[in-house]
Formats: sequence, structure tokens, C-alpha cells
Amino acid sequence: MQEVFNFSAGPAALPKPILENIQQEFLNYNNTGLSIVELSHRSKGFFAIRNSAESLLRELIGISDDYAVLFMHGGASSQFSMLPLNFLSKGQSADYVCTGHWSTKAYAEAKKFADINAINALENGDSYSIRPTVAWELSSNASYVHYCDNETINGVAFAELPDVKSKPLACDMTSSILMRQIDVSRYGLIYAGTQKNLGIAGLCIVIVKKELLNKVNKSIPRLYDYKRCAEESSLVNTPPTFAIYVLRLLLDWVKSEGGVDQMYRRSKENSEWVYQVLDNSQLYNNKVVKEFRSNINISFDIQDKDLQNKFLDQAESHKLLGLRGHNSVGGVRISLYNAMPQAGVQRLVEFMQDFEICNVV
Repeated sequence: MQEVFNFSAGPAALPKPILENIQQEFLNYNNTGLSIVELSHRSKGFFAIRNSAESLLRELIGISDDYAVLFMHGGASSQFSMLPLNFLSKGQSADYVCTGHWSTKAYAEAKKFADINAINALENGDSYSIRPTVAWELSSNASYVHYCDNETINGVAFAELPDVKSKPLACDMTSSILMRQIDVSRYGLIYAGTQKNLGIAGLCIVIVKKELLNKVNKSIPRLYDYKRCAEESSLVNTPPTFAIYVLRLLLDWVKSEGGVDQMYRRSKENSEWVYQVLDNSQLYNNKVVKEFRSNINISFDIQDKDLQNKFLDQAESHKLLGLRGHNSVGGVRISLYNAMPQAGVQRLVEFMQDFEICNVV
């Protein structure tokens, strides 16, 4: 029986079978006599890993040949710079929809390179919600519209794909990829850091429409050039080989568990257990309007800060780890990525219920 459950927002938990697989193969990958971390990025062995990872990702979320799949350094935050560097030249602009910490950080980085229109779409008063797209002041000349579909810190998520008419849509899906079905054809570009649902830190997946690659700026650093990365199979320099190896294992695990549809069913059920406790609580306070609640990252607080610290300390003693909220907001945060087993959610829910019984007069 698993004793420790990791609810961290990232680096997040990995399924135990994957950790065991890594352990078994680490010293001698595929009878090569080499560790996976020693395998040349230009060897047949690594190409097989890379190609299998791409093929599995395409299969699981339905990526057509109209899109390139890139394996890039630096995590999702690197794309805050790469996206405008590739697609915004002098005189061009883009719309950035701000609904929380990460979309706002993306906007702040992009405006270093071009004229960026910030759309404050977060209703942030006694509760959190996202303003309807009809209330957004979209630019007529925007080269693309950027948004983050699931904000990990405040637990706000889009209920549906935003309608931005004919503008290319660029989305940060770091926390939500592989957790529900998406229609890739409705996006110009999707990016996702791998440390939540795709493996370990250090790698970012970029899914980009090939026709957009013809619009990439010419004078751009070689490692940041989407077009060059696509043309060279993500081998402009040595890629994060170990992270790509773990990605391949993770994608194979998702497929063996029933694919994205099964991941979504688990996510929905796990989050409903937690929200049921919150909605019936006199102690815990979640501010997100139900329509915009994340199934993935659930934030709440306890008004009495001493009691909140007691909650977090006791949770750790019950081997429920990673529940402390982000430094920028504090509180409590539960992250329910695909690797979280239902047994972990059940133990957490029981702990929350027992803690309230013991601490509410």
C-alpha cells in the first residue's frame, strides 16, 4: 500500500510503475550497457525513444500532420519569451488574456518584445470567475491571442474554448494537457512544461501549426527558432534526453490506463470528492465560482492562519505532502494530476473531514 501521497503542483508525482521502470533501466538501458542518461542524442536508441514519444502524444490527443511537435528546453516559462520572439516583429502586436499568475507573467514577458494588449479577464472580488469573451477588448490587428486554460495558483479554469474569431490561439496547457480531450485543430500553438502531467522538469512540448512556421522571424537565436527546431527534429543542440525518455514512459502509461478519456473521468471524480467537502464546510473557503473551478488545482484557505498552519503540519504527518499554497498567495492547494491515485484523494478527503470535526466548535 502506498504510504506517501504527493499533491505538489510541480514537480508533480509520477506513477509508481514508471519510477520502477526507470529504476530497472537506469544502469543498463535496453541491454546497451549504457545508462539512459549516457545514451547519445543522435543514436538509433534515442531516436527510437523520441519518435515513440511523438507518436504516442499525437495518438493520445489527436495531433494531425498539419502540426509539428517540438521538444524544447526550459519549461513553459521559456515560451513566454519564445512565442513573441518567433511571431512578433516590429509593428506587430498580440492579445494576452490574463486570468491569474501564469497568464499575467506571460504577458509581462511578451511586452518586453512587442506591443502587447493585456485583457484583464479575471473577476476578482469576493469570488473568482472569468469574464465572457464578448466583454474582452480584442485587438483587430493581433497576430495571435494567448491564454492559460488552467491557472494552477488560484484554481481558475476555462469552462470552454474562448472564441477569438479567426485569430490564431496560443495556449499554455502545462497543467491540463492529457487530462481532457482537446481539438488541436482550433489552436495555432499549444505549449506545456512536462513536470506536471508529462514527466519531469526541464522539457517543454510545443505543438505548432506548420503553416505558422513560415511566419517565424528571421533574426532569432537558433535555439529559440521554432522553424529550425521543427526542421531539425528538435536536435538543434543536445535535447533533455532523460526528460524525453520519462515522457515516453508516461505517455505509454496513460495509453495503458485507458487514454485521455479515462484520465478525465478520474480527474472529474477526484475533484468532485474534494469540492463536496469544501462546499459543505464551515472551515474551508474556496473562492472560485463553480463554472470556472479547476478539476486539477484546487485552492482554498482557512481564515484562522494558526489553524491553517496546523492543518498543513498535520497533513504532512499523515503523509499528505505538497499542500502548501503558492508563495504569492499562501493558503492550501491540492493538485490532482493524472498520477494521483484515488486512494490518495480518499485519504486526503477523510483527513479534511476529520480535521474540521476536531477544530470547529
